[in-house]
Amino acid sequence: MYTKDKTHRITLRLNDEQFMFVAESAAFLDVSPSDFLRMVINSSLSLAKSDKAQTALKNSLAKSLTKEGTGRENDNADSDDKL
Repeated sequence: MYTKDKTHRITLRLNDEQFMFVAESAAFLDVSPSDFLRMVINSSLSLAKSDKAQTALKNSLAKSLTKEGTGRENDNADSDDKL
């Protein structure tokens, strides 16, 4: 069996509904059930990486905006401040 870069194995049990979903989805895409499950995992992995990147960017921006001298001057002004 040719496994390319696949060095780990997972065995799982599915109920009838889960099995039919995997089998029908794989047949529709003309791939094996294993390939279909890899596609699902890769899609979820990509989304998780994207979410982590977005969170890191938001945190970085939030930190930079809280540093003194950044942002707009009016952001820190009270409504009672007079010019």
